[in-house]
Amino acid sequence: MSVNLGIEGTFQPYLIDSLTGGIPVYVYLFVSVLATFIFLGATSIKAVTELSNKALLNEINAKVNTIESGQKLQQKVLESLQARVFLVDESVNGMRKEVAKAFGKQEEEMKQVQANLITLDSKLAEVKGEMAKQIKGQSEEIKKINANLANLFTKNLADFKDELAGQLVKMANNMERHEQRNRKSEKAILKQEGEIAEIKVNLERLEDEFVKPKPQLTSQCKVEDVRGIGENTGNELREMGITNVGELVLTDPAVIADKTDMSEKVVEKLQGRAQLGMVPGVKEKDLVLLEEAGVMNRKDLADQDPFELGRKISGIVKVYVAEGKISDAEKPTIEEIDSWIRFAKA
Repeated sequence: MSVNLGIEGTFQPYLIDSLTGGIPVYVYLFVSVLATFIFLGATSIKAVTELSNKALLNEINAKVNTIESGQKLQQKVLESLQARVFLVDESVNGMRKEVAKAFGKQEEEMKQVQANLITLDSKLAEVKGEMAKQIKGQSEEIKKINANLANLFTKNLADFKDELAGQLVKMANNMERHEQRNRKSEKAILKQEGEIAEIKVNLERLEDEFVKPKPQLTSQCKVEDVRGIGENTGNELREMGITNVGELVLTDPAVIADKTDMSEKVVEKLQGRAQLGMVPGVKEKDLVLLEEAGVMNRKDLADQDPFELGRKISGIVKVYVAEGKISDAEKPTIEEIDSWIRFAKA
């Protein structure tokens, strides 16, 4: 290696001493510096590249680890879901079996119930047939008994009438003989006349006992047959379509009051009289006594106690007898009052 000092000098490198001659010093320096920079640059690039690749690998490894952790978690969740689905399937299968078993049991029970109903229907049909036979037999017996009672009552009534007629004839003959013998026996005759009137009343009561009493009014009677309804009121009622007693008692009193000159209370009072007049055995004078006793319609009569009502009527009769409105013989008996109440309840 030869050296020629100075910037303009030459420099002979050792390695290429045999290949070439000396090279200028400045060229050698420039080449040396350039080679140094190239080496440093290559080294830096390599170092940076290695560092970048390592960080990327670390990041990729971290992401891979995260993905693996997520996959493991998903695997666990999937396994948990599969276990739950299995349990649900088992539960559903169990429920299906229970439901099928329950439906089967219900079907058997329904069949048993249907069989029981069929048996019950057959038994009911047998019972109905037996009851129909018994009722038919009882009806025939009742008809026979009624016929026998009617014949017996008619015969007894006829005999009693004949007996009473004979007694009346005898009494009339006695009265005539007494009158012929002594005109001064007028008091005795009047007494006998009172006895005759009482006998007639008793005869009417016996007829009522043996023969079912008829009502004073029926549903087909004219409205004027009701006590308190005159011709003008009857015409007003017919104009609004009420032509008989039945229609009178069934029409709303407010409707009648709205289309006539009567108040609703007056209409209710007339309807109550019509209802009482339709009770078998209640006569015109009995209606007056019942109204005085506070019995204004059929329901009031049905709610009465025969003895309590009898006491009220007895007190009213005493006043009427004293005033001469009725005779004591016309006072209704407890039996008659009880009969009115029973017919009112029917």
